[in-house]
Amino acid sequence: MKEGLARGLGKRGRLIVSLDRLIEDPRNERKTFRNMDGLVASIKAVGLVEPITVTMEGERYRILTGHRRARAAKLAGLREVEVLIREAEDELLRRRKSLISNVQREDLGAVDLAEALQVMLDEDNEVHSQRELARVLGKREAWVSDMLRVLSLPSALQTRLRHAEVSVPYDTIIRIARISDAHEQKRLAELALGGASNTELRRRIGELPDGKNSRRRKTERTAVCVDGYTASVTGPAGQNARQHMKTAVEALLEKLDADEFADAA
Repeated sequence: MKEGLARGLGKRGRLIVSLDRLIEDPRNERKTFRNMDGLVASIKAVGLVEPITVTMEGERYRILTGHRRARAAKLAGLREVEVLIREAEDELLRRRKSLISNVQREDLGAVDLAEALQVMLDEDNEVHSQRELARVLGKREAWVSDMLRVLSLPSALQTRLRHAEVSVPYDTIIRIARISDAHEQKRLAELALGGASNTELRRRIGELPDGKNSRRRKTERTAVCVDGYTASVTGPAGQNARQHMKTAVEALLEKLDADEFADAA
């Protein structure tokens, strides 16, 4: 294996290079690096097992894959690392591959992932809609739509989620993003960051009046059939559901009476 040259840079193959010659890709999807302690300890014990993939950029090497490993290597006190040099790909193609890889491994925080999806929609000339993006990623269109909804959260809450030490599951943040009340969104997010279970969070979301923002919210239905005619009432489950159903029935009876009076006239 060659060593990085003191004068000039190696252009291909595997090399040992100074960490100072590596530069991070500013367009990398990953903005937050959590739980580094284990990786740092591993590098201190056995070194960097998998080389960092790079491409030449001027007098330095731009990281393609391995941003987390590069940071951990610096924290572990390494001065040099092994790199694998590749030819620079088309930028959009490279970013698409990176995004697909991260989606498959669920290796990004929800906010970082949502931003990466939005960038793909804005900049990739071959992706013109959420449906096409879903096809490229091998996901359902509803999944893409739900992930993009994360960007509707208040910016301060997005920052809180992005930099929190605890990683909140995608589906939990999606449910929170469906709630329209910013105060409730913050309250639920803090519960999630505090370790509340999905079951507990769903229960709390189910108690909120903003039912239209929770697709999986439970409903109640009451029906009765008399002489071939069926009357039913369906509505969100939760506190005071029965009283709301009675109110709906009373309103229907009033409408029937009004309609009957109109027909008689």
